[in-house]
Amino acid sequence: MNKVRNSFLFFIFAFSISVALEASQVDFSWSTPENFVYKEDSGDEKTYIVWFYSIKNTTDKKILVPIETFLNTDTQKSYEDKYLPDIVSTVSKGNEEYMTANDMKGEFGPGVTKMGVAVFEDIDPYAQKINVFATGLSHFFFWRWRMVDYSYKITYKKSGNKWILVEHGFNKDSSHRNYADKFK
Repeated sequence: MNKVRNSFLFFIFAFSISVALEASQVDFSWSTPENFVYKEDSGDEKTYIVWFYSIKNTTDKKILVPIETFLNTDTQKSYEDKYLPDIVSTVSKGNEEYMTANDMKGEFGPGVTKMGVAVFEDIDPYAQKINVFATGLSHFFFWRWRMVDYSYKITYKKSGNKWILVEHGFNKDSSHRNYADKFK
């Protein structure tokens, strides 16, 4: 019985170290989504949700980060992120240069930080909860063919006209992949 328990404890310890090492390859940070109303030249107004984030390579080696971002709501609607220069230049902070997830994905040199922005257009006004997904941030020690990459899921609930963080973390739920496939 002690052999089984010790083997089990060793396995848990070994697995937790590998996950910690893999998870520390990137530093992922983000802002609270902001509602933004933009008046177009035609006089029409459109509502957007703007979400800023950054990814930093914390290693001394080049790494590949296949980042993708998208959003879904509690009203079962999904949205791809867009890069709309007029919106981004209006809401940007300082002289920072922000890029889309599509432009950001790829190799990150040692210590490199890239700043991203996702703009989600015409979010359902009845949505009370949104989930922002970022994929491509995890790497598996025990990788298998056809294994779905965990996504980082950040959930917000509506409070007045602002979004409040509810929870965040890596998510085993792969249902978001159905939404991501719509945008390819």
